[in-house]
Amino acid sequence: MTSFPSRSGAPNEAPGVSIGDRFERLPFTGYQKKLVRVLALCYLVDAVDLSMQSFLLAPVSQDLGLTGAQAGLVAGSVFVGMAVGATAAGAIADRVGRRTVLVTSMFVWGVASLLTAFAWDMGSFVVLRLITGIGLGAELPVAFTLLAEFVPAARRARANSQLVILGAFGVVVSNFIAWGVVSAAGPSLGWRLMFGVMFAVAGLALYVRRSFPESPRWYESRGDRARADAAMSRFEQQVEAAHGAPLPDPGPRVAEEPAPPAEPGFRALFSRGNLRRTAFGWAMWLMVMLPFFGISTWVGKLLVDRGMSVASSIAAGALMGLAALPSIYLAGRLMDRIGRKLTLAAALVLVTAGALAYGYATGFWVVVAFGAVMQMGLQSIATALNTYTPELFPTEVRATGVGTSQTLGRAAAVVAPISVPLIVGMWGYTGTFVAFAALFALAAVIVLVFGPESRSRSLEELTR
Repeated sequence: MTSFPSRSGAPNEAPGVSIGDRFERLPFTGYQKKLVRVLALCYLVDAVDLSMQSFLLAPVSQDLGLTGAQAGLVAGSVFVGMAVGATAAGAIADRVGRRTVLVTSMFVWGVASLLTAFAWDMGSFVVLRLITGIGLGAELPVAFTLLAEFVPAARRARANSQLVILGAFGVVVSNFIAWGVVSAAGPSLGWRLMFGVMFAVAGLALYVRRSFPESPRWYESRGDRARADAAMSRFEQQVEAAHGAPLPDPGPRVAEEPAPPAEPGFRALFSRGNLRRTAFGWAMWLMVMLPFFGISTWVGKLLVDRGMSVASSIAAGALMGLAALPSIYLAGRLMDRIGRKLTLAAALVLVTAGALAYGYATGFWVVVAFGAVMQMGLQSIATALNTYTPELFPTEVRATGVGTSQTLGRAAAVVAPISVPLIVGMWGYTGTFVAFAALFALAAVIVLVFGPESRSRSLEELTR
């Protein structure tokens, strides 16, 4: 098993009972489940937006008169914004706290989505989608960082799978809504109405996030033991109330001087103890997200280009997503049983096979069947990747590490939509999916060879 070195070169001893010790002994109650559901809205918003872009790209292109290359530029603009948002928000969240970024990001996304409904040409659409992407990119690193910091080690994978399940279910529902809206209102008005629906979703998400607590682990990483203790005590009170019984004793405190807090920031990612973590996280996201978003962004329009109607392509996407839901739950269970590495590698192999078969599929139901296999792998990858990445980094740079890893993934996502028309032109529809399958297979090799195993280990144990 690959292991990463300690940041100081030797194991660290906690100065008494750490916040992590107090978290790990807590029962998992309805209060933590409520927080998971709130964070699930972050993933739902991201998944719904990108799914809508995939299946609204055809009517947007028709309405605004876009060429294939221009459609690729439009699709890529949101990923540019997400790269900016993820990088900036991760660093900001490590310096000023997670909660502020979590709330602000949704406001940016919601307003930009509403304005996108009134886009009048390619330029206005690209600018507004770029701003939307900044809001989207800002929330995801913080959401998965918070989930890792609030949920005990034994529950992290299953909690992440719940996020992805709710997000995937939201995608299925939104696809059916989009199908109904586009069918009833027509492509030109339908895509604009759907961006209005996204604004309403943003308002709901902003409302439920308003009272989300700040991470006690973050306070501790900043050396603010008083606030860390106060925030942890409030959290324990909520858990105890939901549990209906006294909490287990975390153990005696030891009167030792706490270690000075480490300085957050981009430079810390390249320190002796973090360099290998950073290199692995970045490589993993880059290699996985290039084919992931190449498929996710263009699958709807490619179906239309092969002769399927816009409404049928949306229905096909909804059916594929619905069939993939059980795989998300299974991925969460497998990560807790056989580990992160094997689960992620198996998902990459599954999507490799699915992408190869999908490239040769013809006919509506054959496309749906092999597309479902491909979506099962894609959703399992999302579950494993978002569980695994926050576990790689220490608390003081966790959001920065997750954010920059996702930024590399978003950079790949910018290249993918723009490259797909070129790849289709050179190798055809089938060759495009063969190329995607090869990249997924290479990513599986990287994970198996270089990935550490983090199953059932606390965040503090993983980063000593």
